[in-house]
Amino acid sequence: MSIMLPSLNSAQLSLADVLPSCLASLGMQEMPNRLELPAAQSAVVVLVDGLGSQNLASASAHARFLGRHSTSETSLTTVFPSTTAAALASLTTGTTPGQHGMTGYKVRNPESGDVVNLLTGLGVFPEPSAWITRQPLYSRAQENGITPTVVAHPRFADTPLTKVIHAGAVQLSSKTLDERVQAVLSTLKQPGKHLVILYISELDELAHNKGVNSPEWAASLESVDGALKTLSEQLPTDAGMIVTADHGVLDIPASKHFLYGTDLEHMEHISEVGGEPRCLQLYFSEEATVNDRAAALTVWRRDWSELAWVLSKDEVLESGLYGVVDTAVLSRLGDIFVLAKKDVAFYDERDHLLKGRNMIGQHGGVSAIELSIPGIRLGAFA
Repeated sequence: MSIMLPSLNSAQLSLADVLPSCLASLGMQEMPNRLELPAAQSAVVVLVDGLGSQNLASASAHARFLGRHSTSETSLTTVFPSTTAAALASLTTGTTPGQHGMTGYKVRNPESGDVVNLLTGLGVFPEPSAWITRQPLYSRAQENGITPTVVAHPRFADTPLTKVIHAGAVQLSSKTLDERVQAVLSTLKQPGKHLVILYISELDELAHNKGVNSPEWAASLESVDGALKTLSEQLPTDAGMIVTADHGVLDIPASKHFLYGTDLEHMEHISEVGGEPRCLQLYFSEEATVNDRAAALTVWRRDWSELAWVLSKDEVLESGLYGVVDTAVLSRLGDIFVLAKKDVAFYDERDHLLKGRNMIGQHGGVSAIELSIPGIRLGAFA
């Protein structure tokens, strides 16, 4: 079968290369500097949740500062799946989801069989940090005399996800974006070398609720653009800055929602559904035989291939989407992946509350809109 998926190969510069390259620029010679960043005293990484390269290009009139510095040469690719928990863990660990274990939005826990929401539900584990199989780079930064700091909205400060992916970093919280920018600048004024992560969540939240084509999203982008212009202009001369994202977003109208879940032929051997609406991960029941599994894959391909790539776990691994996958992570991956190939989303009609179907902006899939992210270099990195 010809898969013809977008390529995510090891030669592409990705979100996972950002922190190692920044740390290399700060003097950690053991870190790979794939972005070839020049030496600096401090590094600022701005992660604008949901601001894909194509989203930025389409709305460049509302982002004159960022748009002026964004080119095809500065673009990076995010990881697969193109979802926040997986991408943020890749940013902070410098590894791919197949290595750090945050393999999707919702993932089946191999030990319990329960589906866990990795964005909001890591608190179900007695030790949430045990789920991630690669540690954040912050401790190694501290060992090399670099102070890591994360600046975000207060609502993220004590979440299990923050504690897992930002373990070892100083946490600073401010409600407004302007306050967060000032927190970054104040941190950079302190003696020593600094690695600062500025997390901006507002655009992604508006994309989900209003859509990336909404006036509300455009107005928020203008605010982000202005704040980052101020930050760039006030950076110390020896500080470098990179503006990037975890994924892009595309609007999916309700008319493009497709339902699954009640047809016995499709679900007979499927015990759990993970992933998200543009990247389903289907898990077989323990009782499913080899023949049962083959039959299920055949049925899903027969009825869904016009809308999606329907792939076995082995085919996903062979495609290279996950990159290198550690043995300990393999059992977390779905047995069948249903990846949207058009501007559609898939929902389980057994959920009578229609949870999540009011979400307009979507991501998680393998379209160029979702995968391409900025890698804008400013300050000492320009």
